[in-house]
Amino acid sequence: MARPRAFDPQAVIDQAMLVFWQKGYEATSIRDLKGQMGISSSSMYEFLGDKHSVYLKVLERYCQIEQARLVALADQIPSPQAYVETLFTALETVAEGPGGQGSFSFKAMVELGSHDRLVAQRLLAHYQALAEIVSAVLRRADPPLAVDPDQAAQTVLVCLYGTAALLGAGADARYRPAITATVLTLLAPPATHG
Repeated sequence: MARPRAFDPQAVIDQAMLVFWQKGYEATSIRDLKGQMGISSSSMYEFLGDKHSVYLKVLERYCQIEQARLVALADQIPSPQAYVETLFTALETVAEGPGGQGSFSFKAMVELGSHDRLVAQRLLAHYQALAEIVSAVLRRADPPLAVDPDQAAQTVLVCLYGTAALLGAGADARYRPAITATVLTLLAPPATHG
């Protein structure tokens, strides 16, 4: 008969996220994880797996959080243009990770995405989910956009990720309004000819 879990798996994963965020994947030890998660080695391995399995669960959890934030934002903001503008102006809040840090998915992409196939697959699925969320918002434009909403969503996300990378590297934030304005020109309604 299987033993019942003596811990909340989601709370444990949230605690593991803090460790991976602060130390990075390579520098995080099993001891670090157990200490932060407050569970024994046997519980960790039995219910969560090895360090890599825990990391994948953490990444999946964070992606769910980030997607939910974008959906909630779409419900709060009336126009597609205002939604996209908010994505850029509130980038740190929208993609905020544990403890007020930046996007965990972006960190995972930089740290492991290029050489860990499972991480890359999860990140690609996450990116596509985000693109679908943004595209659905852009489809609500009235009048409809002059560009294809799917292509526009891809462009918005690439620019958003690029902006996050620049800001994360310490670039001057004064360029963000110009980047935002340029992206918004793509979302202008079609010109009417009279």
